[in-house]
Amino acid sequence: METRKVYVSGGSTYVISLPKKWVKKTNLKAGDSLIVTEHGSSLMIETSIIENESRTKEIKISQVTSSEALERLLIAFYLVGYDTIKIKLDRKDHLSFREIIRNIMDYLIGVEIVEDTNEEMTLEIMLDYRRMSTRQILQRMFSIDRSMLLDLGKALKNMDIGLAKDIIAREKEIDRLYFLVVRQLKSAVEYQQIAEKLGIESQRDCLGYRIVVKVLERIADHIENMAKNYIQLSEIQKEANLNDFIDITYSIVTTFEKSVQALFTRNNELAETVFQELKKIEKSQSDISKGLFKIEDIQAAILVKAILDSIGRIASYSGDIAEVAINMSTERV
Repeated sequence: METRKVYVSGGSTYVISLPKKWVKKTNLKAGDSLIVTEHGSSLMIETSIIENESRTKEIKISQVTSSEALERLLIAFYLVGYDTIKIKLDRKDHLSFREIIRNIMDYLIGVEIVEDTNEEMTLEIMLDYRRMSTRQILQRMFSIDRSMLLDLGKALKNMDIGLAKDIIAREKEIDRLYFLVVRQLKSAVEYQQIAEKLGIESQRDCLGYRIVVKVLERIADHIENMAKNYIQLSEIQKEANLNDFIDITYSIVTTFEKSVQALFTRNNELAETVFQELKKIEKSQSDISKGLFKIEDIQAAILVKAILDSIGRIASYSGDIAEVAINMSTERV
């Protein structure tokens, strides 16, 4: 932290000097423009050329321990905001690395291979912040989670294995959207200009949205696990009675909807109703849990318990979203 004195120039203009280290770091020159944003008693100063600069990262696979490690690196560089990633294929055994690079496009939105030679592969991240706001993507994730949960109830009711498999396939899209939102939030925290283009009114909201996007991703994971466990259960018990699970699943959908609505409307009262409903869901979950002791097949009992545990986690995550809604609305007062 540095202290700067305020000077008066021309009788009406207040002036402060800029830290030399920051000026050199940002390659600022005399005559360049800066963007100044007011936040209460604070001022944020940013360069105005951030979107014109392409950030490039080079990776040599000879310096990477494995293809799995390369995958983690590519995700990390995507999340921190690189626009171009060059991968030098400087190892003879580079086929597994090539496969990872091609597969990365399946779950990172906006990534394209623009160069593919025997010596190098180049990834270009083509994203426009103005086309997809963070709020829109979060709403899309909620919509997918909700449809997965509703269809899970239908699959249990109609003993529809095909629908359960379709639910599992949908989880992949949630992962793609999750990585995109995390990338957006990292840029929004660093640059107020980008935050505004993403529809984020205050950079403080980034913390709340970061919690919410992880919660939405974890909810999808639990729904996927429930579908997988149900498929395994159906192989053991052709006509498993899961009526209680169907009822509690639909109850959670309602609570989940209210938590997300409270988040986007910043409605404290609605968020509080979520916690009241969670108490009822917890009691229903407890009642169902007592019936597990009546299941004679141990493997079936384990699968049913796993489904019930996931139901409890989804309910708990709805409470997490409601807490974020309360915190974010309180900051706006």
